[in-house]
Amino acid sequence: MLDPDDRRHLLESLRPPPGYELDHAIGTTFSLDLLALLIAPLAFTLFDWEDENGNLNADPLALLETLRRYAGRVSIFCQAGQISVPRGSHQLYGYLEKSIFEVMPPNDQGVFHPKIWVLRFTAPDAQTRYRLLCLSRNLTFDRSWDTALVLEGVLADRQRAFGTNNPLGDFVAALPELALRQIPDQIKTTVDMIQHELRRVSFELPDGFDEISFWPLGFKGARRWPFETRIDRMLIVSPFVSDGLLSRIAKVGQGHILVSRTEELDTLAPATLNCFERVYLLSPAADPDDDGGAEPEKEKGNSLSGLHAKLFVADAGWNANVWTGSANATNAAFKNNVEFLVQLTGKKSRWGINTLTPQTGERTGFMKLLQEYSPNPDSTPVDLEMKALEDTATDVCRSLAAIGLSVNVMGLEEQDLFRLQLVHQGNKGLLLPVGVSIRCWPITLSDAMGIEVKKDPGNVAEFIKVSFEALTSFFAFEVTASRNEKKFGCRFVLNLPLDGAPEDRSDRIMKSLLKTRDQVIKFIFMLLAEGGGDVYQAILNGRALLSGGAGNGSSGAGIPLFETMVRTLERNPAKLDQIERLVADLRKTEDGQLLLPESFDAIWKPIWAARERNR
Repeated sequence: MLDPDDRRHLLESLRPPPGYELDHAIGTTFSLDLLALLIAPLAFTLFDWEDENGNLNADPLALLETLRRYAGRVSIFCQAGQISVPRGSHQLYGYLEKSIFEVMPPNDQGVFHPKIWVLRFTAPDAQTRYRLLCLSRNLTFDRSWDTALVLEGVLADRQRAFGTNNPLGDFVAALPELALRQIPDQIKTTVDMIQHELRRVSFELPDGFDEISFWPLGFKGARRWPFETRIDRMLIVSPFVSDGLLSRIAKVGQGHILVSRTEELDTLAPATLNCFERVYLLSPAADPDDDGGAEPEKEKGNSLSGLHAKLFVADAGWNANVWTGSANATNAAFKNNVEFLVQLTGKKSRWGINTLTPQTGERTGFMKLLQEYSPNPDSTPVDLEMKALEDTATDVCRSLAAIGLSVNVMGLEEQDLFRLQLVHQGNKGLLLPVGVSIRCWPITLSDAMGIEVKKDPGNVAEFIKVSFEALTSFFAFEVTASRNEKKFGCRFVLNLPLDGAPEDRSDRIMKSLLKTRDQVIKFIFMLLAEGGGDVYQAILNGRALLSGGAGNGSSGAGIPLFETMVRTLERNPAKLDQIERLVADLRKTEDGQLLLPESFDAIWKPIWAARERNR
């Protein structure tokens, strides 16, 4: 826990248990990076496919296959207005449109801030398994120090719920009610099933802990204050802090320790700092090093770094309580926001404050990340005018996300060209403060194509002659607030309803990426693969086939392809239905027909006939 020598990545935590596959995943996050979500399904199928350095190699066809399999099994709930604008366009973003649901908290002064994943795994003749990830990190590429708690459990064969799990079930059940737009009935049904089952999951406690409690915050019926327990001494780790919350916690017990960031500590009143025996900040040398992973470079200022973990540890007699999750040590977190914490109880000798921050001895583990804080009397004062502009732009972003924008798609006479109308159905126009302007554009286009959003109701923006490939429900917005030659701008993406878009968009995205016979052969191997190492072997077979090992792409001599199909017919014949759909789609056009391997029918027709007989 917070051990710099034991770092885990999200994809590791998403990987199914041996013999299981993902049935459905529900994720919550404050901010969302579309590329991070695009890559996440690799954990479900292609986790073992890595390059020679152990880094994920996000081949477009691999992403296409994982998204075809799993995009419909992933539901992400995120704060409206907090999807970041991607640096480049990617056709595969189209597969994410029905997986993302933007939400608002019940309290209009708060934000939706929890960071959990609930994963349901199934396997033949085995109990359904659940995994809960309680994180302090958003679904982004931020390179910061965070915490991750992973809980595993099986769905128990019992009628009555475990009382401990009810707050977790209540939290999941409340998610669709927070969504700004209508949730599809199928997703509602899945969420309802999962929230019911979670109440009967027997979670395995992490080694050394005896009790567990779930603390969802910020919606009707949720408990608000998780620290109503004995506190002899408290360790608080939080990147954001406020005087009121810290003073409230620190008034009980003594010898408290605070860990935060310099810019936050500098804003605290001396009386608040005096409540703590020791105050630390993250050492500059502790910034996460670049390990050359699959994460893309981020423009300066777009990615969080340094301390981002949220952790509360309380010594209580012989025991210790640990709370971890999304909540910062701020008034907003415990008064206005939707948050999620997990509380673990164990022996102080193993999980108490001194195990993380010993007072003497060698600085190891968590302590080697820290240095003592000294107040800086010369710290730069807050620019109140810039802060006011930031608040104004943030308020406009929030309002824009909630007013109910949608997109009308209209075909033009020219083939595969469309007119996109961004519309606002309300009776009133956009109420913008003086000095505020808004631009927007589909994320499939350059920001240079952005146009100013009109304030009047009806059509607020229009894009003419948009190609089929550029159709998207993801629209980028740029809000700029200006005053006295000072300017503050923010960008974000909204996932807007599309009215009139072609029904076959997903199939055409697939075909746009399958442009050569070699790509079709490789994709067929991926469709037949079982997952994990089997996918890796399938890719190797595909590459060998393409390099001439089976007649330069001819399936007449393609023994690996034939053997793989026969094995699939025996083990998992439903996968052959995906091949049949692919083949049928390709045969709809002459160009598509030419993409099928030579002599493909000699192998495929008898395999498919056997599949039909055995249904």
